[in-house]
Amino acid sequence: MLDNEWEALAKLLKPSTDGEGSSGPETLAGPVGRLHALHRINRAATRSLDLEEMLATVVKVLRETIRADRCAIFLYDQSTGTLTLRATDGFSTDPPGSITLPLGVGITGQAALTRQLQAVPDATSHPAYLDYPHVNDRPFASQVSVPLISRSPGGLLGVLNIMSLERRVFLPEELDFLETAAGEISIAIENARLYSETDAELRRRIAQLELLQQLWRAIASTLDLPALLELISTKAVDLSGAQAALIYRQPRSRRGQLELLARHPSDWMERTGEEFDPALRALVGKVLESCWAIWRPLSGPSEDIAVYAMPMITGRRAVGAICLVFDAGAGQPEQPGLLHAFTDTAAIAIENAELYDEARRGLARASALLQEMHHRVRNNLQTVAALLSLQMRHASPQVRGPLQEAVSRIRSLTVVHDLFSGRHLQEMDLETLCRTVVEEAVTTLCGEDAGVTWMVEADEVWVSSRQATILALLLNEFVANAVRHGFKDRSGGRIQVLVRRESGQALLEVVDDGWGLPAGFDMRYSRGLGLQIARTLVEVDLRGRLEVGP
Repeated sequence: MLDNEWEALAKLLKPSTDGEGSSGPETLAGPVGRLHALHRINRAATRSLDLEEMLATVVKVLRETIRADRCAIFLYDQSTGTLTLRATDGFSTDPPGSITLPLGVGITGQAALTRQLQAVPDATSHPAYLDYPHVNDRPFASQVSVPLISRSPGGLLGVLNIMSLERRVFLPEELDFLETAAGEISIAIENARLYSETDAELRRRIAQLELLQQLWRAIASTLDLPALLELISTKAVDLSGAQAALIYRQPRSRRGQLELLARHPSDWMERTGEEFDPALRALVGKVLESCWAIWRPLSGPSEDIAVYAMPMITGRRAVGAICLVFDAGAGQPEQPGLLHAFTDTAAIAIENAELYDEARRGLARASALLQEMHHRVRNNLQTVAALLSLQMRHASPQVRGPLQEAVSRIRSLTVVHDLFSGRHLQEMDLETLCRTVVEEAVTTLCGEDAGVTWMVEADEVWVSSRQATILALLLNEFVANAVRHGFKDRSGGRIQVLVRRESGQALLEVVDDGWGLPAGFDMRYSRGLGLQIARTLVEVDLRGRLEVGP
């Protein structure tokens, strides 16, 4: 029942409060008290997806409504098969988490095991009675335990307990009310858990994208092969959660042979991997032959492992493989698409680092190779952006915003690599970069028919490919801030980008005609992700200064 329907029904049934003997909404002298209690439970469930906050409200409402001495909720942990106290109200010294019960132990455990309501007027005489808890050395005399059942058939979420210090026989309407309340609580628990899992998954994916961005930025800023190999092997472990990562390369001059380029941790081969080296090389050989990823358990004299081997493919061939080593009982990686995008990018990084050594021998050849690098990176970025855009269309509203921001950041990087893959090779004029990035950002965030207009006025300023990548990310953050906050609840607005040369330095200024800064705004204390990204890029990468003002 929706929140406003509860309100309307409560008002309809509410009795007159004039004269003596009138009952308030917290009593159980009729349907009104129970209706108000269910309304408050429903409101707590719909207005807060924080599980602890919702449970604390529910136990308080139920105890007051049923006029009990104690109300408690135990939640079931399927992995351990135990019930744990998570919320309590009334006479009790037991904090949440202090009591854990196996299934079938106590009246509470019996309700969970049988999935049946247990109403016991004389609790101490019950065969499953457990001598807990006490109030001033006095046990609770009566207890009602109601199982909390999930929407999946037979699924157990926990148990709702109502306790009384005096012996009490609960009426049928009271038991019906508690079962109804248990149903509402069960739905609220499942929704809160689903929200928590969705939020955790979103944070994990954002963290994965940040790792990929770090790798792409490293590719754009350096072609030092040893540094790239160390970065790739380290990030492969961080991205996948594997025990170790090994990078194998097939030299062009020695077909059929494999070279171990890098591994992380650096001592894994000495500690464990030597006994698996022949099997790993044989597995990599099959991966290079088929150009398909292979998941395979491997057995050794001292332990067993599982390996996910992925080919590193460039535009022409498989040049090597990345082997991710997991515990023997682990399942296959949950996000193979991200891992393959990472591996393809790593292949490009390694090959371009090797080609760069050759490219230094001739400027013409170096220019062609750099163009190819940016073209390949751009294609990989566009692939990732397209996958995220597809996922965003099917995501919930609270997830869609962060995904859209991630797509916008990736496309700002795509713009840089697209420009450098064309006529620009080592440097770029800032006016061209600003116009391209701002147009892409406005289109991504607002669509084609948005009422947002923009213009760029620029002196002649040229930047390197590394600076261009950083400035593209900065421009994307500034435009996104103007659209999200400056033009919030408006049909449109105007963005102006200015580039000036002042005393041997370059000034990049983004101005909008939006609502302006909130009262008391201080950039030093802001925790917004976009502003944190901007400060890091300006102060650390560009060694510049960031100012925000009206």
